[in-house]
Amino acid sequence: MTDYGKLADKLKGVGPSNGTGQKTDLVAIYECVKLHVESEIEKANEELIKRRLPTIERLLVPSFHGRLCLTIGSELLCTVDLHEPKAQITAVISGPPNRCEISRKEFPLTQAPASARSAARYGPRQIAVEIVSGLLVGRFS
Repeated sequence: MTDYGKLADKLKGVGPSNGTGQKTDLVAIYECVKLHVESEIEKANEELIKRRLPTIERLLVPSFHGRLCLTIGSELLCTVDLHEPKAQITAVISGPPNRCEISRKEFPLTQAPASARSAARYGPRQIAVEIVSGLLVGRFS
């Protein structure tokens, strides 16, 4: 079972160091985001089914181990990747025509200095909500 409190503290940079470094922390946060995405997909699919609309599905692509791929119907594809060197999660929605990139959103996972802080801080749950809602509307806000 995941301790979301510890992950949230690590995301804020408040928690104690576990001695394994930032790479492990980023992977743990990414795994937490993926769990929250699955939960949000269940909620969204309930509403989509009620309205007889295509549901969100998770694609398990063996050649992209660790990458989260979501699709809604056969039109939109959303890939969610962890970019460890940049310490961020990137979500990209692709679709018609020609499966081109429609929208992209980057979620920084490190605490920026107060003077350079321009992007809103996201926790794992907020990232998951942004990803699922962005896929439903076909672009990120």
